[in-house]
Amino acid sequence: MSLPVLNHITKVECIDSFRLKDCKVINGVGILLNGWRDFTTLPSVGLSSCIASTKVSKKNTLYNVKLTANLRSRFEPGNRHLCYRLTTASGGQFLLGTYSKPYVISNISEVFPDVVTDKSVTTLTAEYSNTFGLLAILD
Repeated sequence: MSLPVLNHITKVECIDSFRLKDCKVINGVGILLNGWRDFTTLPSVGLSSCIASTKVSKKNTLYNVKLTANLRSRFEPGNRHLCYRLTTASGGQFLLGTYSKPYVISNISEVFPDVVTDKSVTTLTAEYSNTFGLLAILD
């Protein structure tokens, strides 16, 4: 009997995409980071969510990935091109984005609730569309 994989995202980290220049993408398998990378942890409230979908267009498979994370503090991506490392409850790690175009589109929204019991957080929404999707980190 095999144990189920816990795909709940417990940790979200970011890095500037230019720092991933020498990484190796293995299509259909994942990505090799080739050593230590200086990711910045984004402290989150609760679990983050990620939705990955596929569609076929003109005989090409296109992947669309959307990450949503509620952050404890203000986060400003500015006009930087960021990639995100996602860590799951079972220890798996995935990379959203790569060094080259198309880049991840990061949107930030501030929540100022009108009810005391609601969360007052910064919500990060990162969307990425390309031909290989969410990449498993192999090293």
